[in-house]
Amino acid sequence: MPDLQTLFARAIQQAIQELGVSESPEVAVEPSAVPEAGDYSSPIAYRLARELRRSPREIAQQLAELISRRPPPHTLEISVSGGGYLNLRVDFSGYAPQVIAGALAGAWALEPEPQAGVKVVVEHTATNPNKAAHLGHLRNACIGDTVSRVLRARGHRVEVQNYIDDTGVQVADVLVGIRHLGLVPEPLEPYDRFCSRAYVEVSRRYQAEPELVELRRQTLRAIEAREGETATMAKELTSRIVDCHLKTMARAGVSYDLLTWESDIIELGFLRQALALLTEQGVMRKVDQGRLAGCWVLPLDEDSDEADPDQVDAKVLIKSDGIATYTAKDIAYHLWKFGVLGLDFHYRSWAAGGPATSTADPRLETLDPAQFGRAGEVVNVIDQRQSAPQRVVKEALRRLGFEAQAQNLLHLAYEVVALSPSAAAALGVDVSEGKAMYALSGRQGVEIGADALLDEAQRQVRAKAKDEATAAELAASAVRYYLLRFGLNSIITFDFGEALRTTGDSGVYLQYAHARACGVLQRVEPLPVPGLAPRLSGEEQDLVKLIASFPRAVAEAADALSPSVLAGYTYRLATAFSNLYEHTERLYRVEDPAVKGMRRALVDATRATLAEALSLLGMRPLARI
Repeated sequence: MPDLQTLFARAIQQAIQELGVSESPEVAVEPSAVPEAGDYSSPIAYRLARELRRSPREIAQQLAELISRRPPPHTLEISVSGGGYLNLRVDFSGYAPQVIAGALAGAWALEPEPQAGVKVVVEHTATNPNKAAHLGHLRNACIGDTVSRVLRARGHRVEVQNYIDDTGVQVADVLVGIRHLGLVPEPLEPYDRFCSRAYVEVSRRYQAEPELVELRRQTLRAIEAREGETATMAKELTSRIVDCHLKTMARAGVSYDLLTWESDIIELGFLRQALALLTEQGVMRKVDQGRLAGCWVLPLDEDSDEADPDQVDAKVLIKSDGIATYTAKDIAYHLWKFGVLGLDFHYRSWAAGGPATSTADPRLETLDPAQFGRAGEVVNVIDQRQSAPQRVVKEALRRLGFEAQAQNLLHLAYEVVALSPSAAAALGVDVSEGKAMYALSGRQGVEIGADALLDEAQRQVRAKAKDEATAAELAASAVRYYLLRFGLNSIITFDFGEALRTTGDSGVYLQYAHARACGVLQRVEPLPVPGLAPRLSGEEQDLVKLIASFPRAVAEAADALSPSVLAGYTYRLATAFSNLYEHTERLYRVEDPAVKGMRRALVDATRATLAEALSLLGMRPLARI
């Protein structure tokens, strides 16, 4: 499927070389902001004006003359407008049938990405297995899942991992509540929600009864020792909660290739091996005095000669009580991810049809270890509050001599999610304070479960859907799209009214557009598509150009690791189709067979492109709502 934006840029680049420019600047080509001037435009002449010492318009005219000698295919005209914009007008008579045919054949081929074929490990979700997944976890999972999908579409081999922190202090907290405070589930209470409640109650009791904190320390030590009844109970508890998490995320279209368990990292000696490497190479050192006395740390300024240990900027990897920090375990995990640790997990299936999982027991291994890990690039989807620990992991890899691995470790940071007052009220949060938004806090119990959010969304869209299954899909699409359409640096204030509306930039609107296209196709029988398109309306031309730009949108989303790029494209495509539907004659009324055949094929190509875009966003395309 021809991409005239790319072909026009190449033609401009060739013409610049013919002008004798020593170092050509990057050529930018965008859809024209002035349709009367052309379909695609470039301001390149303005960037060349200083070097060539001529006016931008004069340069653009010379470039236009050179390009016109060997124009890109389907070019109707190369022209100059304004002070020096270079424009290409498309000949849609041959272009439209070619774009339509490519879309209907699924020809979404992208130019080979330089790193295509390199294995990428994408780690996302990583919900602490001591409670139910909440709204923030859902945003993380939707981002990671969509990034994984577009990377695969870009040609990468992708392995999606979900790290299970089953030896952390929060698991110990829940065990304290169950074993020592006698907390039990209420009748019919889901287990993950019970554990969320237990976690909040234990946190409250720590404040009232500080002596209970010693029970936490003892429980955490027993879990990390990987033996005894406490460790067994911790594994059973976290396994039950992971089952709940997998079901929750599946509702939003999220799946995984591998579950990796922190307890296996400890039991199989990953942490011990990593700490030995850090010690042997002098990356980690023990502090003998001051506030960090007894701790093993990674000095963040390796050139510092600061004599006062209290003034040294360092990241603690092993605390003075001998307990390894999360960052220490993360360093070990990343050495394994890149295949440079020298140790490996054993692997088995978690459940029929589910992901693989690591295990420390070789007797349980049923899967080939060679298919897991050994990444060329690692993408970690973790919120921006974890930026500092991520930088420490990267720095540890670099100081251990793994420069390429450190360079290829990417932290995909994102901002947090809050609730609008109306959404908070609908989900049972006390909004009497009158805040503009309500932030979440697990320890304080202000936490909106992902299941509760999806349940409420499904309840609110039920009247718009033909049955309960459709309502569930529509709700999941709406929530997922809302969590993806904002840039990663945007704090999202989730609002049901905005997420579930049927017009504007929403997942429901996109699904309605796809279903409407399916409805049009059902009403009009296929007709022969003319080899040359009859004169197309402006709405038809806009659709052709958008369909042709789909591979470019996928490439941009993958290269920038930005789901919002693809979300924005999909919304523009749905809007262009709605414009065609609302501002042109109903297809079943069109009498000219050539016009009818071409337009029906264009609707079909739109449907196919929308379906592919929705699928990459993790939304199952609905043919009927």
